[in-house]
Amino acid sequence: MEAEDNIQKMYKYFGILADAKENIAEKEPEYLEILSAVKGSTKEKRLASQFITRFFKHFPNLAAQALEAQLDLCEDEDICIRKQAIKDLPVLCKESKEYLTKIADILAQLLQADDPQELLTAQNSLLSLFKIDAKGALTGIFSQMQSNEEIVRERSMKFILNKVMALGKEIIKKDVEDLIIGECKKVMQNITCEEFETLMTILSSTHLINTPDGQKELVELLASTAELDQFFNPKDVDQVNRFITCLDFAIPFFSVHVESTQFIVYICELLNRYTLINDVDKQFIILKSLAESVPFCGKLMNPETVVGQVYQAILDLVTVPENDASKKVEDMDLHRVEALLYTFHKLGRQCPEFLSRDPERQKEFKKKLLYVGTCTQTFVKIVRQDLKEKGEEDVKNNPVIEKKLEGLRLACNINTLIKELFNIPPRFKATITLSWLSSATKSKLAQIVQEGKKHEPIVVDGKSKRIDGSNNSQQLYQPPKDKFSAKFSNNTNNTNRRGGSGAGWNNKRSFDSSNGNRRGWRPY
Repeated sequence: MEAEDNIQKMYKYFGILADAKENIAEKEPEYLEILSAVKGSTKEKRLASQFITRFFKHFPNLAAQALEAQLDLCEDEDICIRKQAIKDLPVLCKESKEYLTKIADILAQLLQADDPQELLTAQNSLLSLFKIDAKGALTGIFSQMQSNEEIVRERSMKFILNKVMALGKEIIKKDVEDLIIGECKKVMQNITCEEFETLMTILSSTHLINTPDGQKELVELLASTAELDQFFNPKDVDQVNRFITCLDFAIPFFSVHVESTQFIVYICELLNRYTLINDVDKQFIILKSLAESVPFCGKLMNPETVVGQVYQAILDLVTVPENDASKKVEDMDLHRVEALLYTFHKLGRQCPEFLSRDPERQKEFKKKLLYVGTCTQTFVKIVRQDLKEKGEEDVKNNPVIEKKLEGLRLACNINTLIKELFNIPPRFKATITLSWLSSATKSKLAQIVQEGKKHEPIVVDGKSKRIDGSNNSQQLYQPPKDKFSAKFSNNTNNTNRRGGSGAGWNNKRSFDSSNGNRRGWRPY
């Protein structure tokens, strides 16, 4: 009976306030009674939520107390009351916009709700604030991205990415996007790796990606985050994963208008120690990224130094066996050879006399390339012979054959590069598509195989040569077919660029400790 009397009193207070009109400010006692109802029964609480927000604007002296009462309802044990209070929160801002940023901040905290319906209610309430003041709502949400509550940060970022950025240009105008860009840059100083990916995806949804200047701004932000001014320590897992992630995001923005030079110089400098990274997949990711970025390298300040660093990396990678050739060939990673040769070929245009001005340097380089060329030509011959009788449908539907075709493309690329570099003087004109990026169709490759097209041998001084300098009559080494194709497939199928399944920054929040799907990693 008492509860029913209290409900009647609630409606009575509502009527008094609704009828007061110009004199409503004199009705503070009635409004205070409504505020006290947040401690009452379930029905009283639900009515209180609606009435508090309805008359909030008329009692500025009680604003803090009213807001506190509404927040009590947002934290009630009853989920139905919480949902009602969360739904009513935006009403406070309709004519009292000075509270909008604070309400957005509160709703961002409520995004950590476990119940899907409660979470949806909080999201809808937040979205309604954008129709009132988008910049104020964003300011409130971004304030929570500095929070120590990881779930709040994560869900706030995902909310902006998935909900806010989809609101369209009528709400997300240029000045709103500028605010998003500025706030994202601030937040990047203290985030996890997964959060970094989300923020970069948000930035990539803004007007920055539409112009070269905007893309340069993104690349500069990534270069700053990657800390290219710091010495690269291959044993520092945080730093390795940070660098791979930033580089992976930067690559799509490289173009004739947005140079990759600073990343190229940094990678080439670390080539003398990249093999100390304890994850071989990450070693290869760095080489792949180098090769993908090098076409957009601008003018180098010290081209001979940079080209020399790539040259030395090739010498270190390719070991010419003295006796047991089969063992060494199986161990050679031709994907790395392709990446480094491609990089050398591209950068060599800025220092075309690098090889010819030093006869000993050129002799050592040719010795290495002759050995690689022998291996790749042999592989090409074996694969084509193996696939000679296969039809186009066999190529399409057989993963083993597909892997061999991938290997064939890789070997042909290497041979093309070697022939260019064996010219006197070396040529830097050939254009190839890196094997892991090739758009060549299976039917075209199958046609090459079925026609038995022969790959021309490497020629030195007018004669086809092998590693020992003999002519073509020498019997070629026959590499083990399965091991070669397996070696090719292991690397070409590794498209998880951001460090593979084991990559990621550590579970720390600050970039100060120094630590990429577009391709998948753990939080740092």
